Amino acid sequence: MSGRLVTFGRLALVAAVLAGGATAALAQSAAIQARKDILKTFGPASRAPGLMLRGEQPFDLAAVQAALKVFADGAPKLPALFPADSQTGDTKALPLIWQEKDKFNAIFTKLEADSKAAMTAITNEATFKTEMPKVLGNCGTCHTAYRAR
Repeated sequence: MSGRLVTFGRLALVAAVLAGGATAALAQSAAIQARKDILKTFGPASRAPGLMLRGEQPFDLAAVQAALKVFADGAPKLPALFPADSQTGDTKALPLIWQEKDKFNAIFTKLEADSKAAMTAITNEATFKTEMPKVLGNCGTCHTAYRAR
């Protein structure tokens, strides 16, 4: 009888370890998916302003303001979505993120601040051409240093 208890105890321990690993993997993939979901909104949001900056689309204040809102709303959520246990998996995040976490997080703080400032400052095409590159520059800074190609 005691042999069965030892075997049952071992099975229970193995099951607990596997469940813990599965839970950690789910948490890891949840953080990766959550950040991807936010970041995937940034690309489409930046499309129209990018075309406007290049003169390929007429200036549209409403579209610019909508893009800025996407950045201002998403940026503050992102730092928490790069926990240490989300370095591997289906991600293009480079290990440098976790080596320079404060610097990395500061990019999102700056993106939020620049987006909010631009929401007020951009009132016409001239102010758009001055302010929007500051906002979009944050994206380039992050992609260049912290994202695998």
